[in-house]
Amino acid sequence: MPDLGPRTPRWILACGVLAGVISGLLGVGGGLVVSPMLLLSGLPLRRATGTALAVIPVVALMAVVADLLTLPGNLRPGLALAVAAGGPFGVLIGRAIDRRLSLPHLKFLFQLLLLVTACRALGLFGVLPEDALPGLFPGSVPWTYLMSAGLGALGGTCAILFGVGGGIVVVPGLLFLVGGVDFRGATAVSLLAMVPTTLLSLRVALRAERVEKAYLKPLLIGAVPAAAVAVVARNLWLQPTFLSILFGSFLLFTVVKLRFSRAA
Repeated sequence: MPDLGPRTPRWILACGVLAGVISGLLGVGGGLVVSPMLLLSGLPLRRATGTALAVIPVVALMAVVADLLTLPGNLRPGLALAVAAGGPFGVLIGRAIDRRLSLPHLKFLFQLLLLVTACRALGLFGVLPEDALPGLFPGSVPWTYLMSAGLGALGGTCAILFGVGGGIVVVPGLLFLVGGVDFRGATAVSLLAMVPTTLLSLRVALRAERVEKAYLKPLLIGAVPAAAVAVVARNLWLQPTFLSILFGSFLLFTVVKLRFSRAA
C-alpha cells in the first residue's frame, strides 16, 4: 500500500470533488479525471483504473437521488433500462473487435466521431440544443428503445476498446439521435443506466484486487456531495445551452487525452 503522506489526501479529495462535479453536470463517469490523477499520485495503471471504477457507481447513485429530489421527470427508467441492457453486449463486441481488428485505426475513427460530436454540441454546425430535439425517428417508440440499447452497446464497446465511459456516447446519442429528451434528461438517463453497468465492472475490479482502499475514502468524501450539488445546479440553475457547451468542451478534452495516451 502506498504511503499517502500528510498532503496527498487533500489532493485526492480535490480529485473526487472534480469527478463528482463532472459526473453530476454531464452524466459521464469520473474515470477520465480520477484515473490520470491517481496515476500522477504514483498508483499503477490497473489499480488507478480499478479505484476509479469503485467511485463511479456510488457517485452515479447519488446523482440519481439528487435528480429524484429536484426534477424526477428527467429520469426515464425505460430508456435507462434499454441503455443498461445494451452495455453487456457492447462489452462482448469490444472484446471480439479487440482480438480481430486494428485498434489504431478504430481509435482514430472514434476520435473523429468525438470531434464531430463536440462541434455539434458547441453549436459550430446546427443550433445549440436548448430543448429536446426530435431525433432520427420522432414518435417511434420501438426505434427509441432500440436506438437507446444500441447506444448502451456502443458505450460498452468503447469502454473496452478505448477506456472511456459510456456516458461519452450515451448523452449525445440520446440528445441528437434518439431525441425526445433535453440535455438534463439525457444526463439523468445516462447516470441511471450507469449504476448497474459499473457495479458489474466494480465486482471484477474487486476480485482482481485493483481497488486501492486507502484512496477510496477521500475520493468518495469529495465526489458524493459534489455530484449532488452539481445535479441541483444542472437542474435548477444552469441553462441547457451552457451545459451543451460544457459537454462539447469535455469531449474535446477526451479527444486530446486519447490522442496522447498509449494505443488502446
